[in-house]
Amino acid sequence: MRALPFAVFAGVVFVVLSTGSAAAEYRYRLDLIGSNGLMVGSQTSDIDVDPGRDVAYLGSYVDLGVSVVDIRDRAHPVVVKILSTDYVGADDRISSSDSADVDIHGNLLAVANQAFGDGAFAGVSLYDISNPLDPVFRGQVSTGGAHDVQIDPGWPDRPYVYAANMESDDPAHAHHASIIDASDPAHPFIVADYVSPEPQGEDGLSFNSAHDLTLLVHPSTGRVLLYVAYWDSGLRIVDVTDPTDPQEIGSLDYTPTVTSRGLVDTCCAHYAQPTASGQYVLLEDEVGIGLAGGVHILRADGCDGVNTCTLTQVGFWSAPIPSPQAMAIMAEIKAGVSTYGVVQRFFTRDVHNLDVQEDRFLAPSYSSGLYLVDMSDKTNPHEVAFWVGAADMKTACHGQNTLNPWGYQGDCFLQAREVWGAKFGDPVPGSPSDFYVYASDFWDGLLVLQTRSK
Repeated sequence: MRALPFAVFAGVVFVVLSTGSAAAEYRYRLDLIGSNGLMVGSQTSDIDVDPGRDVAYLGSYVDLGVSVVDIRDRAHPVVVKILSTDYVGADDRISSSDSADVDIHGNLLAVANQAFGDGAFAGVSLYDISNPLDPVFRGQVSTGGAHDVQIDPGWPDRPYVYAANMESDDPAHAHHASIIDASDPAHPFIVADYVSPEPQGEDGLSFNSAHDLTLLVHPSTGRVLLYVAYWDSGLRIVDVTDPTDPQEIGSLDYTPTVTSRGLVDTCCAHYAQPTASGQYVLLEDEVGIGLAGGVHILRADGCDGVNTCTLTQVGFWSAPIPSPQAMAIMAEIKAGVSTYGVVQRFFTRDVHNLDVQEDRFLAPSYSSGLYLVDMSDKTNPHEVAFWVGAADMKTACHGQNTLNPWGYQGDCFLQAREVWGAKFGDPVPGSPSDFYVYASDFWDGLLVLQTRSK
């Protein structure tokens, strides 16, 4: 393993590049410059950010609501409002929803909600963010439970919102990708569903369900394409130019298998995002216990909405540092040794919600930290910067946010870092080669990082 010296400041590890071969590979430092614990230990979920309006929105995988964060001072972000997901009005945390995903476009904020308690709302909630620091609730549509939500890139001229109903139990929309007409945000309604043609597998081995979505207006044809990570049904590319008649134009099928140790492999398509050119698609797996998913770089020639296409893998990347938690879980599986690893969430080394540009991507990797990956050579992607997280989680992972109506007191017990999502941000003033990165950590909330060129 490569030796990397480090310095610790206030519970944060700042990685300093070593000399020798590592220095030639790592072209940047990736330093944490600001953070806000939100409700520390609250299981922060996805993030979206509008750097031009100095605001970030973060969901909660439990029922603690959507945090609205003022990021005008990148080093000192401030939570200014928390959008309650206790939509039924009981204010008792029994009928609350989670906010597993958030997406913004223009003056619209869309939130994916799954029921966190009996009688809770499950679907998509819409907010007007004309005042970005003070969102106003507009309306909802039930899908039975949405794990991911995306707004059409043509909004508001194309007034559509897309929901991946991974955890839904709705008899009409469960496991599908629902297309929602939100031309009147107060009364949104589902106009169509996309359903993978692959049936559910026998004995529960194949679980075919839409998990995450991204969209692209293809630069060559102008067709609006929906990229669906459909779990054990792999990647599906769907032309939604006519939202009432979604048509699949390409796919990469998965066929789950079981290893000799009883672990499921070749499965679990979790997140997919194309490059801006549409020539490549990155597909990421979340395998879970014992195995670690990575990022498939797929050639997508002809996937333009005019032609059907075949996807081929040209490259692959996975996080290079096995986390102690992942190794502890493996010890339990292989040797039956009882460790604290089982207390850690199982998905400890899988790559999670990417952010993709034409020649690089951000790879949040749960307990293995956050990586900036160069893929200018698609056959040989390699990390050029990384952040490995807090050094003293026992101290850092406790706190209270007074904006929370329930006075939530965070407690991460034995957890370490778990970077959930990340977004490329704006250039650093006065340094044209450096830029901000915004990330969400499952236990530590909002992270503002900066690349520093060597």
